[in-house]
Amino acid sequence: MAQVLDIAPLRSLVAVADCGGFHRAAAALHLSQSAVSQHLRKLEGVVGAPVVERSGRGVLFTEVGRKLLRHARTILAAHDTALDDLGATENKLLTIGATEHGADVMLPALTSVLRERLPDRRARFRLDRNVSLADALDRGLVDLAIMLDGSGLDRANASGVVQLKWVSARSFTARQEDPLPLVIFAEPCTLREPAFAILEKHGVAYEIAAECADLAGLYAAVRSGLGLALLPMIGKLPDGLCPAEGLPAANCATVLVRGRTGIDPDLLSAVDGAVRDVLASGS
Repeated sequence: MAQVLDIAPLRSLVAVADCGGFHRAAAALHLSQSAVSQHLRKLEGVVGAPVVERSGRGVLFTEVGRKLLRHARTILAAHDTALDDLGATENKLLTIGATEHGADVMLPALTSVLRERLPDRRARFRLDRNVSLADALDRGLVDLAIMLDGSGLDRANASGVVQLKWVSARSFTARQEDPLPLVIFAEPCTLREPAFAILEKHGVAYEIAAECADLAGLYAAVRSGLGLALLPMIGKLPDGLCPAEGLPAANCATVLVRGRTGIDPDLLSAVDGAVRDVLASGS
């Protein structure tokens, strides 16, 4: 019986090369790591030689593996082009991580823009904190991540800039003789140090009144009058919250789009452009 190079194993081979390892390749393909390993073993059975070698936490392609990889890219390109030409393709899943800030305002508009600009992709969003999104990118669990940098230092590479504002409950009144009560995210958080630095620079005494694990908890704590919070302003404030008066002006935060290892540069550029346009239209 003639040997056959099946499409699924070839796609796993290319993913291992593009993502830099089995774990990330499995996450990018939404497969188990053992499934990817089995795919490569199947290819090795066809060509009769190892195609990859373990190298620390990564992999190295053998001479046969590099040759097979070149053919795999050619075969997959022809395969996908044929399906597209025949109208037999399904929209590919695009997993996008995003911080919770402004999700209710930015994500509906972003989804609409992405649907128009990437009609062959089906977007799925994962809302989380910066540190978790960075880990998800490293592990290949998300394709891209829209992240917030509260320091606002890297504006040259940012997709947009958002103003940081102090917010409080509408009924909140600070007692002048007491330290300013703050409601903040638990560590690690990109907004903690900017909040502390602004107050310390202007000699404003403060204390942490509440630490919260997520945005919903932070909103609830501020609404209850426990204290004030420093938040990026993307769209309107949630019900029950308002800008806090009489506090030092805050700096800007930056929004950055990051892609996992092996992400298609054109795809990364398209999402980055969509985020830029959505932020610009909302400013």
